[in-house]
Amino acid sequence: MFMSFLGFLLMDYRKYFKYFCIFTLLILTVYAVITRPYSYALQSLQMSLVELYTRRDPFPTNTSLINETNSVVNNELPLVISEFQTRRSMYYPQLPIHIFSQNLSLMGNSSKLILLGNGFFGDRTWEGAGSGGKTSAQRMTSLYCPFLSDKCDITHDFSRFLQADAVVYHLRDGIDMNRAKEKRLPNQRFVFALWESPAHTPNLQSYRQFFNWTMSYRFESHVITSYYSGNAYVHTSSDYYRAMLSENSTRKLNLKTRLPDHRPSDEVLQKKKLGTAAALISNCGGSSKRLEFIRELQRYIDVKIYGRCGESCPPNINCRQFIAQNYYFILSFENSLCTEYTTEKFFAALEYPVIPVVFGRTNYSAFIPSSGFIDAKQFSTMSVLAKLLNDTRNDKEKYLSYFAWKKDYVWGLGAFFTPFCDLCLRLHLDSKTNVIDDIHKWWFDGTCESATIPK
Repeated sequence: MFMSFLGFLLMDYRKYFKYFCIFTLLILTVYAVITRPYSYALQSLQMSLVELYTRRDPFPTNTSLINETNSVVNNELPLVISEFQTRRSMYYPQLPIHIFSQNLSLMGNSSKLILLGNGFFGDRTWEGAGSGGKTSAQRMTSLYCPFLSDKCDITHDFSRFLQADAVVYHLRDGIDMNRAKEKRLPNQRFVFALWESPAHTPNLQSYRQFFNWTMSYRFESHVITSYYSGNAYVHTSSDYYRAMLSENSTRKLNLKTRLPDHRPSDEVLQKKKLGTAAALISNCGGSSKRLEFIRELQRYIDVKIYGRCGESCPPNINCRQFIAQNYYFILSFENSLCTEYTTEKFFAALEYPVIPVVFGRTNYSAFIPSSGFIDAKQFSTMSVLAKLLNDTRNDKEKYLSYFAWKKDYVWGLGAFFTPFCDLCLRLHLDSKTNVIDDIHKWWFDGTCESATIPK
């Protein structure tokens, strides 16, 4: 009898506990709707349909931005964002690149000065980025951020050192450290800029506590300066593209964009008669052993090498364009396998009707969908890779599927030094103190790997 009564109480307990949970949930929901946290959460949810907010502080953590892409920061943020924020686009590339159309209302009316502290392979103007005779508006427009024309100026005039908010040093050119330290002001940002891989970088141990920010292709840089910028592709639904349309119209900039075919025609495919794959290589060495890789692949399929390490392309035509017109695949193999080192070998090929086969130490799916390229490192044997290439070449619909991601993307709104626009934004909005203790360790430790060539 007692056990039956106890069972009845337990059954009732479960039923009422369920009702209690539902009632509590309803109360919390009503409370959330009428409070500010919900308003911000709703606002954030709506904005995430376009882009995701995340905080990023690369030092001293080593968390990759790629790993953060799918995470949501749960910290409660103010309704008005008052400090530097980075956004990761829902469009490719899924990195904080072209973020400088955001947060403009927080920048104020002042202008920041960026000094090019040394040369870029001997060129003091950095290929015109800081050339004399140009107004700030002309410089920022040439960098594809005309809306920052009164927010920053760039100079290579070292006599303006004491006026500079940031001094950018290219690590492949000499730096007069004694002069820099003597003139340095407390609030100046010294910026480490480099586009070479660690395999081709001089020793950096003398630069302890010298730099404040990094500016490189690495995803953890303060300002990401990917080779992407030299061959930028922008989605037509992105905030940046809409901002550029407005600037182009109001300022009469006469900007031109290119819209590649995301489904190459039969005529395009019929012209591909020279072979299956080709590579354009000018450095015949390299720790990646890419020429050894290609020679091994040539045992199974036809692969032609152009450039200094092979045949010359016909005159009066871009070599990549020639390869794209006559081959099905282009081998975009890097000379060294170092973290996120991804050069024009990959990005310059994307505009053309040819599938890139990549070989590097990069999460390429941060740049384009995985359906748009073939990663050679994912194949255990060369024969398996060769079979996939042959099967894809001979299956028209499968081959065409690699270009589908290009729909609604345009090319032509970027230059190699366009990331100076990101640097400009950060100078206005990032006031946090930061000194990089050991740039040598950050740049070198664990960043490169030895090549393993499948057989």
